[in-house]
Amino acid sequence: MIRRRLVVTATAALAAALVVLTMGFYLVLSRQLEKGADGVLRARAGAAAATVTTLQGRLRVNETPFDEVLDSGVWVFDAGGVPVSTPPVPGPLDSSAQKLSAASRPTFHDVGDVRMLAVPLHDPPAPDAVVVVALSMIPYQDAERTALIGALVFDMLVLGLSALLVRRSVTQALRPVAQMTAQAAKWSERDLDRRFGLGSPRDELTGLASTLDGLLGRLSAALRHEQRVTAEIAHELRTPLTRLRLETEVALRRDRSAAELQAVLRRVLDGTDRMAAALDTLIGLAQQSIDPSAGTAAAVDVAADVLRACRARGREIQLDLECAAGLVVGCDREVVLRMLQPLLDNALRYGRSAVLLRVSRSGNDAVFAISDDGPGFGVGELEAVLGPGTQGRAAASGEGAGLGLALARRLAEAAGGTLTPKVSRGGLVELRLPVA
Repeated sequence: MIRRRLVVTATAALAAALVVLTMGFYLVLSRQLEKGADGVLRARAGAAAATVTTLQGRLRVNETPFDEVLDSGVWVFDAGGVPVSTPPVPGPLDSSAQKLSAASRPTFHDVGDVRMLAVPLHDPPAPDAVVVVALSMIPYQDAERTALIGALVFDMLVLGLSALLVRRSVTQALRPVAQMTAQAAKWSERDLDRRFGLGSPRDELTGLASTLDGLLGRLSAALRHEQRVTAEIAHELRTPLTRLRLETEVALRRDRSAAELQAVLRRVLDGTDRMAAALDTLIGLAQQSIDPSAGTAAAVDVAADVLRACRARGREIQLDLECAAGLVVGCDREVVLRMLQPLLDNALRYGRSAVLLRVSRSGNDAVFAISDDGPGFGVGELEAVLGPGTQGRAAASGEGAGLGLALARRLAEAAGGTLTPKVSRGGLVELRLPVA
């Protein structure tokens, strides 16, 4: 869990910092106590040296108030190492003091818990004498130990309180993240159009909100794309499948000759080929494995093929073609057929007696104009009828699914062209595609 990892990481970092600080504090304290002890030793040595004089060429130690305190840790030796003054009670430090009597400069020496200092005296009134003083380090060691224990206890308290504060802070900081994650998961299941809408990223939370909004937007777009492709495939298959079923049912109503059955089977085969081509085109476009602008197609051949397929349906409507010679479209042939087929299907559905497909050139565009003598489009529905699932006022009878124009428009835009319905006495749609 990320909260636990963050708390552990922060606590470990703080613990490491406290360890370093405590060690530094202990080393500094130990050094300062050692300096303090050395200062006390120098002061005692100076006080002892002040009591050393000469009388008739011999060293002597003057009596001073509280002399018994001073003598408890003070030795005075002459130049030959002979003790002039020693503590009243002999002890284990006498041998160490005797060794230090030969020191030629101030010398520190540690014996167990006692620190000793030997100071040679070379100036009058006590020439060639050595003063040795001793100091117990137990009080200083106790102070060090007490300070270290106090520092460790303080560190534990600081570490515990810091861990609680870090945990609380991390919990509060991550709560909005958890809420946003749960909300995004809920929206992804039920309502992909919802957004956090916190504006441009300003910090980590708004950055996360912006990222989640983008993710939801991509999921919504992918879902709409999937629904649109599914609807387009269903639209492209509905009419051919219905026609194949009718052909098969008619053929089965009575006995047919072999020639008649072969003709029916050929029509069924042609229909399945057209459905397979339509499926390949739509799935290829959905998977972006087909580039509509790749390849070329002769306008007259494509127009003739689509009219031939429409005439095979047997509608009692006149179909005419006017096509400029030598016009080549810069678009894949199957894609052009997929664009023209729904346009002519609509014209045949709503036209009364005649449909005209006129192919001409306008600048760098090939213009496919499909007109019929039906009710046409109203002024307020020219843009609406191009949306998926939207039908014009002439479709009140419920025919069609409102996907033909939307599919043709999407294919046209993918090929670098346009599809525009126009207001006229009848239905009129212009498909413009680049000329090769």
